[in-house]
Amino acid sequence: MSAEAADRVAAVTGSRPGTPLQVSWFEFLLDGGLLETHLQKASPDPAPVQLIVQFLEQASKPSVNEQNQVQPPADNRRNRTLKLLALKVAAHMKWDLDSLERGLTIPVVNMLLNELLCVSKVPAGVKHVELDLSTLPPTTAMAVIIYNRWAIRTIVLSSFPEKQNKPGPHQMNIVVQQEKELMENILAVLKEQAADSVSVLDAALRLKKDFYVHTLRTLDLLGSDAAAANGETESSTAGLRISADELHCQVSDGPAAAAPAGGLG
Repeated sequence: MSAEAADRVAAVTGSRPGTPLQVSWFEFLLDGGLLETHLQKASPDPAPVQLIVQFLEQASKPSVNEQNQVQPPADNRRNRTLKLLALKVAAHMKWDLDSLERGLTIPVVNMLLNELLCVSKVPAGVKHVELDLSTLPPTTAMAVIIYNRWAIRTIVLSSFPEKQNKPGPHQMNIVVQQEKELMENILAVLKEQAADSVSVLDAALRLKKDFYVHTLRTLDLLGSDAAAANGETESSTAGLRISADELHCQVSDGPAAAAPAGGLG
């Protein structure tokens, strides 16, 4: 058997020695403790940003009804769990915007942070600039700050000329065009809301209090009846502490600023 044929057989049977099988996205749905174990590896495969893409891609797939009509993604337990898994990966990364922006496209980060706003109970249909950050639960206020920091960073970074990459071997031109149009639509919305985002961040700079951002544990608690009963995920001590000084440093720094020890780059 030729070496090429042996490789093909090994790929199919998974029998190639010394090559561990890559964990599939659905395995994380079946084993609640697998994600944390996977992320603690020195070089997890798939990498964290790859997992975020896989989870959100699966959660946003349209469904087909009995009449063979395409429907929006179902709001079911499976898809909600997939979105929560994506958020847990970002929490493991300590919401480091530098890393998220390097590894994810604008549409994916937009989807991720909008899901963060949702689970953090940011009031729907209310402009962020109309919210009083000082009265919001710490994780809710922090979600608003993270989103608006990303919005301003994205607007600034998008103003620099970017090298146009050719479509990959598995990427059709039509797919590239659709993603480009989606990115342009998101940027248009962010630019339209830029003044509001600046006002939100200005308000954050005036705050003299510590905040907390979601961790793997607080995201786990979101689906727990016990957490809902005692309000633990909204208390002043739940999550990763972000000091007032660190928050001010992060909000004041530009898009290229390095992440501090606490994350949130």
